[in-house]
Amino acid sequence: MSATSRRALAMPAILASRGTTSTGPGADADHLPQEPPPGPPVGGGAVMGRALAAGMLGGALWGVVARVFMRLLSDDPQFSWEGTLGIVGVAALAGASVGLVHAARVTGRSRWWRLAALPGLLLFAGPGSLLLPTTVGMAAVLRGRPVVRALGVVVAMVPLVVLAGNEPPLPPMQVAGLTLMVASCAPLGWALGEVVRRWRPLQVPAPQGAREPAPEVVPA
Repeated sequence: MSATSRRALAMPAILASRGTTSTGPGADADHLPQEPPPGPPVGGGAVMGRALAAGMLGGALWGVVARVFMRLLSDDPQFSWEGTLGIVGVAALAGASVGLVHAARVTGRSRWWRLAALPGLLLFAGPGSLLLPTTVGMAAVLRGRPVVRALGVVVAMVPLVVLAGNEPPLPPMQVAGLTLMVASCAPLGWALGEVVRRWRPLQVPAPQGAREPAPEVVPA
């Protein structure tokens, strides 16, 4: 047997000792490099939990601000724990739902997670409907193109113009409350944009420690 023939016969043993295999028809499929399974990145559950908590806290803080501008706008301001806790609770629920939508997007989950934001619509029920035009306008200002942003400014100012045009003129305290109400719609506009924006799929990174595919080796 020639030296060339002996090297050809010894090639599989050499490859096995190096941890590589041939990709030819006789290659063992168990030794081929495995692709990581598709799905959310490792730690996605922790991301969802943190976003839920952060959204709930942010929503509760917004609810406190809302309680302040409601008191400033009222002709006969009255305080009740039931009303205050109700407003803060609904705002916290809305913030938590938007936090879930944001986390679902960044972790590559299904776009059906948008439906998690539906409880946030409770903010716009009843008297909260006054916030809707300004919220839509703020969303356009924060996320739209230049023309859309200009239209968003006009839409956002509608409640301010309507309420400020009352006769007799609003007292300074109510003007301050109206200004605070318009400003508080900026985070609502961001939240609305976060829910309705285009849902782009995320490139899921490979887990740490995953082996690189072995180079193809063709026997001589």
